[in-house]
Amino acid sequence: MEERREMTYLRLLDEVAVLYKEERYQEAVRLLNLHGHKVGGNVAHIYDRLCSLTSRMGQFNLALAIMQEAVDKGLWLSPDRLRSDPDLEPLHRFDAFEDVLNTCAQREEEARQSAAPRLRMLSEGSNDFLLLVLHGELGSNDISEMYWRFAADMGGVAALAQSSVESFSDAFIWDDVEKGAAELEGHLRPLQERFSVPPERTVLAGFSSGCDVIMRAILEGRVKASTLLLISPRLPVLDGTAFRPETLKGVRVRIVVGERDEECLERLARLGSLLDDAGVDNEIRVVEGMGHGCPDDLPDDLAAALEEV
Repeated sequence: MEERREMTYLRLLDEVAVLYKEERYQEAVRLLNLHGHKVGGNVAHIYDRLCSLTSRMGQFNLALAIMQEAVDKGLWLSPDRLRSDPDLEPLHRFDAFEDVLNTCAQREEEARQSAAPRLRMLSEGSNDFLLLVLHGELGSNDISEMYWRFAADMGGVAALAQSSVESFSDAFIWDDVEKGAAELEGHLRPLQERFSVPPERTVLAGFSSGCDVIMRAILEGRVKASTLLLISPRLPVLDGTAFRPETLKGVRVRIVVGERDEECLERLARLGSLLDDAGVDNEIRVVEGMGHGCPDDLPDDLAAALEEV
């Protein structure tokens, strides 16, 4: 663990995921209890992790109490995950679990009725550049703003895009990549027209699964931009026939990844080779000590990308 670095929401989730993989469940719970109420982000996600971990350790009554506390606070967890998570299977025999499940299912349905893609403006400055940011898996505009609010002071137009698909309270996903690409197009084209910013001065940025949506939209010609700034990208699109690297010629691809983010690093080694072979301008920066998260010097990455616009 990286005790010397300031704890952030994404860093907390990443370190908990590492501890879980190493079966150090009690340490993961201790870390969540220590920092979960301090780092901001999605409270429901913290409850979700605590439920799984305590149940995994056999503390079934505590897991049920945590679930109930989340529901009592007006939150809802994913009914699908509650049913399918192996860690929670021992809880299925309890009536209290069914009560929580039913409440969450009702709140999920209410959320679906008001579901819509959301755009949040950070700044409406000059038309020197347009930045549009997509959150990662189980993210939101609120979480994106925690990491990208600095962009509001850089003089251009900056906005955040949030998926219309909610997995649990304030946790949004891009599982339907085609739908996400359409939502991205629905945000970007009106922004470019409204602020008179051409694709040559447009930067699309994303975190984790948001990067896959950006890549799909670019490859399909739904949107146009001069630069892609991809942070810890999850890119399943690389495995499909739709990935044609030559389509990216003329687009600058800038990628930031943590040296401990093994899943991303493995894919990006292949991506770098494919882009090089296709003559696509690309750069991959590996951040020492970082896992699956955002770098502390993210403003420098954006500033460097904007210098090229």
